[in-house]
Amino acid sequence: MDFQTHQEQAQQNTTKLIVLLVFGVIAIIAVVSVLMVGVLYYGTGQLEPLGAVGIAAPVTTLGVVGTSLVKSGQIKSGGGSYVAASMGGRSVDFNTLDPAERQLANVVEEIAIASGMPVPAVFVLDDEPAINAFAAGWTADNAAIGVTRGALMHLNRRELQGIIAHEFSHIRNGDTRVKTRIIGWVFGIAIITVMGRLLLQHLWWAPRRRDKNDNSAMVMMAAAVGLIIVGAVGTMFARMIQAAVSRQREYLADASAVQYTRDPDGIGDALKKIGGMGRGNKIRAAHATEASHLFFSPAMSSGLATHPPLKDRITRLVPHWNGAFTDPDSDVLSKLSPNTGGPQRARPGGRPPGALPGQVSIPGMPNLGLPIDPVILAGSDTQPGASGFAPGAEQRFESPAFGGPTEAHIDHARRLLAEIPADTQNYLHTRQGAVAAVTSLLVATDPQLRPHQLEAASLAIAMDVDYLDAASGVISELDRRLQLPAIDIALHSIRELPYEYKVTLREAIFSIETSHPDQDLFRWMLRRVMLRHLEDQYDDGSDRHDAKLGQLGDEVAAVYAVLAWFNSSGSSLAQGSFDVSLAAVGIASLPLPDIKQLTFDHLDEALGKLSHLDQPGREQFVMGATALVLYDQRTTADEAELIRVVADAVRLPVPPLLPIE
Repeated sequence: MDFQTHQEQAQQNTTKLIVLLVFGVIAIIAVVSVLMVGVLYYGTGQLEPLGAVGIAAPVTTLGVVGTSLVKSGQIKSGGGSYVAASMGGRSVDFNTLDPAERQLANVVEEIAIASGMPVPAVFVLDDEPAINAFAAGWTADNAAIGVTRGALMHLNRRELQGIIAHEFSHIRNGDTRVKTRIIGWVFGIAIITVMGRLLLQHLWWAPRRRDKNDNSAMVMMAAAVGLIIVGAVGTMFARMIQAAVSRQREYLADASAVQYTRDPDGIGDALKKIGGMGRGNKIRAAHATEASHLFFSPAMSSGLATHPPLKDRITRLVPHWNGAFTDPDSDVLSKLSPNTGGPQRARPGGRPPGALPGQVSIPGMPNLGLPIDPVILAGSDTQPGASGFAPGAEQRFESPAFGGPTEAHIDHARRLLAEIPADTQNYLHTRQGAVAAVTSLLVATDPQLRPHQLEAASLAIAMDVDYLDAASGVISELDRRLQLPAIDIALHSIRELPYEYKVTLREAIFSIETSHPDQDLFRWMLRRVMLRHLEDQYDDGSDRHDAKLGQLGDEVAAVYAVLAWFNSSGSSLAQGSFDVSLAAVGIASLPLPDIKQLTFDHLDEALGKLSHLDQPGREQFVMGATALVLYDQRTTADEAELIRVVADAVRLPVPPLLPIE
């Protein structure tokens, strides 16, 4: 299966369909303008097409675009979680006691960590016995995955993993952004029909005129019927585009899922079970019509095929398939019923390192305006291990993978999660534990600075100082290889916090000084990663990511200079590693800036601009950073993880670097 070919064809076809949708909206405006010409002619006896168009075009545009923006705004405010909740989804607690939901949570975490992407919100549609799933959202940071109760009951782990990998590929490839935006467009076009119905209803109940020569009522009624017809045809056209976009992206997502799992039978067997459900495999939710194109398989019976035929999809995945679907298990069908109470949350069997027995509430707190001063990077005589970047044990690692995870990455992620103690995972799966762990991780260890930073952080996030102090070891005491997966777990819990509290948390993290010599570069980059994820949870996808690497040469050099000074190789190799990194991205050699000229504010600004690079630019930037880290011909686990943190800081998901045995 040629994944790259599928991807290029799907992207090109999707662009054509979106352009066609835009032309469709223009055509609707033109038709409504013609209707307006007729209304004015019969009402006034004068033919003034320009005047009619002058009225109809802006009114129609305002109605379609305005309604679309309102609907899109509702989705933007809640991201994929809004879409999932609108279809009756219930958020899954990752500490659940329900074995099926716990398996779902484990699979989602494995694929997220394997792909270097944030762990999305996960919802279960309890009242849906069908086998189905969907992904929605504007970006990876506010995406959500929904799974029906029927899927959890009917599918085994391999099949469930295939479906979740399929949905992750939608998020990674940007399909969820396109598909979620189309919901707003279709809704906006449908408003034409609503306007016609409202006008017709008004005319029906309006007082009848006695003047038989007055044809205005008939003219208005004809206009109302015309609006209904135009709106219906326009909506049908939009849904055809919606369905066509979905069909193009489904083949690509199937191919991606196989690339991730190297198990075409897993997703293929899931599709066979869906085929065995027949017409009974439909979504009951009221909003399923407008979101039908988001689902893994057709959500309802419709004349518009939102998905390729099941047989075609299965044949692509399993060429030697005999054509027989898998009949549903009757015992499972008998157990499927609406879940009224929802599963209970698990209680940790013990305490993670540093956790306190008492529980501290986390109310929403206003921004306290903590002071943020420019800070100079410390360490003018940088040696290996300075700034806390310990040399560590040498290990060979594979190069970063930019094309998405493979089965080896998923197996590696599963092993990493298995090494994180269960109590630690349970702690990080709670909102309070996640906030305490990530905040305290960044507080200075210097006894002169630590009490003040702990006090400021505790006031900002409404936590007891001693509790925050004790939580600092939850992540930092883990092996370096496990720290990024632990932070991924924590960030998933943090995304469930109220918006106001997350704003406060971001300010608290931003205010923590990480420039003292005992604060290593890896920890500072983690700070940047956490800040970015908190910001991007409210990114509506409108930010452009089309900057070219050559346009940001100063920013590239600034970041590479910091990596060169704080790399474990030490100051003696700083200039050489800096030169190698610049050469890797095609920038002429420059003198290495003095460490005292580099501030964290400068670096924050540089990484902010670099995060808007286009995809090739981001990949090239990370490869330059990789060349810098590997300049001394040795690699530690710290350095391997540093490469991933650098990539994450510029919004480039990179799977864990696989160790070479």
